[in-house]
Amino acid sequence: MTSRYQRFLFSLVIFCLLGAHPSGVVAQSTGTIKGRVTNAETGSPLPGANAVLKGTNTGTSANADGEYELRQVPAGKQTLVVSFVGYEKKETTVNVSEGQVTTANIQLSNEAVEAGEVVVTGIRESQARSVQQKKQAINVVDALSADDIGNLPEKNVAEAVQRLPGVLMTNDRTEGRLVSIRGGAAELNNVTLDGNSMASTTDSRATGLDLLPAEMVSNVEVTKAVTPDMPGNAVGGSVNIETLSAFDRQGSFLFGSLRGLNHDQQVADLRDQRGEEVPFRADLTGGTKFGSDNQFGVVLSASGSRRDFTTSGLKGEEWNWANDPDGSGPLPSTNVPEASEQIVESNRRQRFALSSSFDWRPSEETSVYVRPYFTYTDEEKIDNELEYVLGDFGASGGNPDQGVQQLSENKWRFPAGYGSVDLSLTDEEEQLWGTSAGLEHDFDNAVTVSASGSYSRGYLESGGPDGEFQTPGEDADSPSTANRNAAGVADMTDFLFDFFPENPQYIGDGSNYSGNPVDLEYKENTETTWSGETDVRIPFVINDIPGFLETGGKVLLRDKTVDAADVEYNYVGPASGPGSVTLSQFEAPSVQTVQVGNNLMPFANTERFANAFLSELCQPGDQRLSGDRSCNSGGDLYELNEEEVAQEDVENDSENEEQIYAGYAMTSFDFGSLTALAGARLEHTSTSSTRFQLTFPDGGGFRTASETFENSYTDILPSVHLTYEVDDNLQFRGAWSNTIGRPDYDDLASFEEIEVEGNEASVDKGNPDLDPFRAMNFDLGAEYYFENGGLAALTGFYKRINNPIFEFTETETGNNLTIDGESVTEIETTQERNADSGTVLGLEATYQQPFTFLPSPFDGLGVNSNVTVTESDIDLPGDVKDEQGRRDDLPFFQQADLVYNIAPYFQKGGFEARVAVNFRGDYLLALEDEPANDVWVKDRTTVDINTSYQFAGLLGKPELMFQVENATDAPEVEYAGGNEDRLNFHYLSGRTVTLGLSAQF
Repeated sequence: MTSRYQRFLFSLVIFCLLGAHPSGVVAQSTGTIKGRVTNAETGSPLPGANAVLKGTNTGTSANADGEYELRQVPAGKQTLVVSFVGYEKKETTVNVSEGQVTTANIQLSNEAVEAGEVVVTGIRESQARSVQQKKQAINVVDALSADDIGNLPEKNVAEAVQRLPGVLMTNDRTEGRLVSIRGGAAELNNVTLDGNSMASTTDSRATGLDLLPAEMVSNVEVTKAVTPDMPGNAVGGSVNIETLSAFDRQGSFLFGSLRGLNHDQQVADLRDQRGEEVPFRADLTGGTKFGSDNQFGVVLSASGSRRDFTTSGLKGEEWNWANDPDGSGPLPSTNVPEASEQIVESNRRQRFALSSSFDWRPSEETSVYVRPYFTYTDEEKIDNELEYVLGDFGASGGNPDQGVQQLSENKWRFPAGYGSVDLSLTDEEEQLWGTSAGLEHDFDNAVTVSASGSYSRGYLESGGPDGEFQTPGEDADSPSTANRNAAGVADMTDFLFDFFPENPQYIGDGSNYSGNPVDLEYKENTETTWSGETDVRIPFVINDIPGFLETGGKVLLRDKTVDAADVEYNYVGPASGPGSVTLSQFEAPSVQTVQVGNNLMPFANTERFANAFLSELCQPGDQRLSGDRSCNSGGDLYELNEEEVAQEDVENDSENEEQIYAGYAMTSFDFGSLTALAGARLEHTSTSSTRFQLTFPDGGGFRTASETFENSYTDILPSVHLTYEVDDNLQFRGAWSNTIGRPDYDDLASFEEIEVEGNEASVDKGNPDLDPFRAMNFDLGAEYYFENGGLAALTGFYKRINNPIFEFTETETGNNLTIDGESVTEIETTQERNADSGTVLGLEATYQQPFTFLPSPFDGLGVNSNVTVTESDIDLPGDVKDEQGRRDDLPFFQQADLVYNIAPYFQKGGFEARVAVNFRGDYLLALEDEPANDVWVKDRTTVDINTSYQFAGLLGKPELMFQVENATDAPEVEYAGGNEDRLNFHYLSGRTVTLGLSAQF
């Protein structure tokens, strides 16, 4: 296969070079027309504007900067027709000189409808830009554009992108963070900022889009079918985020906004105990051009936000356990989970961002830019969790009458149990900073050369104390340790089930929870990227057929370090009585989860506990694991677990380096109504990963050794893209492309963690033999563009994805097994492995239109909507499938079968209103060791409301804004084993109401 691709690429390059021989290209009686199309009112560019020579088929579309260029134009007087949906068409006369470049900058005015009452601004201007950008793209693209004052209606890029067809967003505590495109998980998408690679702060390759506030973005482009000049790591697609340039606007400009926030608290009493800070969201952007002929441009942008919110959760844990292993009494293992966990959180999140753009355009042929940026996020999370476990634990003494009893169809009584309260205080900081620089030069209006480079660094630091308090019975496996005081009833009548104790006073009394281990957790991720690329484009005309040949290369160097540690202190003080540490010492007024109102939780002041531990109970010294780690109390209450510290200090650490070298060649021909682009990309990937080998013998202790593994692979990724324009309104597209998805760095390391307990051994290991995802993608679509800026589009797509990666667990049993020199009877191995293949078949439909054809006032109505329907499957190895057939027919990971967006809006006389409804269907998130515990995410519908009114007659055109996010307080829900009746996690985060004011100058 590879050799065939190589021959294809070589033949393509030779054909283009021979076909574009200068003797067949240069026509001495022609010249060039170039210029820029902008909004006459704001000076902002109109990407995708059409520029056509009147009476001919010769034309082009403006790029993202509004720039267009027509080559090989016959010398003499020509009439240029420039149009953009929703704007007045404009004709201008241009005198073309032989062999010369004639500049024709065009300004278009908003097209007024019904005596000027409805104009293309705000929502409509943003929609028109996005539609036109899709129309002029040579491949399958969807886009989002900021409005005329730089606003996207969502908080961050992830939440904005979810409005596009085929995009699925995952949340992280009330905010969108990661996106999946057409079934490609976040780590399988390519994300760039102004076309340059960005570092990630996550453990994996995924780039968290919540780091980029919406205020620093002018345009977002999601490419579904990548061209050869784009990175190949795009199984789902590619997301390019563009920032604002001074040349995107006319003259100097300044705009900004200030908003106050009110978050609907799920656990109001919890926030009251913490104290409040003023929540806000603010941004300010200014830019200007200066110098002779305004050749220099600068833009500075700053934004910040802070908000407090509380959340409420309920979990069901381990649906595959056997409550009565002795076989006495009923076995409700398929009906009742092992534990119920109630969770309340108090979160404080703040984010600040700075971005800038410095541009120099000394001539019409040359442009240079430098764009630094910095974002910072700080989040403090206070977490209280009550885990209530029910079981037999030998409390029945083998007597069936005293064991597990079924009380009714959906209720069971358990004779014993225990409670566990976990208190954690986590402070997490994320930083992303970097800069990109580039230049482009047009040599003699024939050859265009561009070069760019970037540096970025992502850094995450998180840590804090995590303490546990427990009633007796955690390790209870015999009658002597059973805790009958915690006996209770599991009521499974509802999806939000209830574990209710027979003695609620016992479970709710903090004095019954004695101190258990306290962990000081610390984690640090650091990723640095360097990239450089260059591109050369050569236009040509062969037998009156215009086209271009483009070639280039890119180098991307990536360095990622993960440093995780856990300093564990075991509680060695008395379990009760004088001098003991119990939860009652830190109790606070009780709070309760929203999901289950059984008033069980013995709530504690987490901050007081953390401060007491760090300052009184134990003195760990530097929490970053340096210096003194001993207890100040001399070990009377807590004692450092030195073996655990040594293990955690290396267990999850990794050092990873990656080099990617890429080159491509592609050519495009314009056969009148048909535009064809074909080419291929060559990518060579080299990865080096270092992790530790850990061995835990049955006799205690452990051994460590580090090992470095290197992996490399080469891929040739051909693609063909066709666009057929029937007329100005209707066009068809087709594409065939090939992409890859690289495995996570540390999964490729040759590490092993072996733990032996008695006759059983567990092994967690890396897999140096992992192959990257390799996807072949097909797209076929039709697009109809309405004259007033609307769009109706239908696109079908098919992906065949080879080598999808999943976590695999296998168990080997026998009497002659040995591991690390020890004899065992069972070895359980967990490892990331390649499945055989998966497929995704889907259909995307889009309908966007302003209803300007309706009578007033209904001509202010409009709608943005799209729906994506998919059918997918993954072919797992036979030894992963379940004997009962529960894994025979699984969809592809993170692929919802239905996603839709409906956003009706109204815009008239300075007033705008939008209601955005987003629906995302169920999808498979992860496979666990048992099919009964596989994690599925339940469908979710969210509703966001945005309204505003602009006082256009006042200085600065102030605009009053009112927004409601998650208006219906939709929960985030997971269920277990593909059974929608089995709760895995139910999470409520509340709604946010925003009131703000913006202005522009």
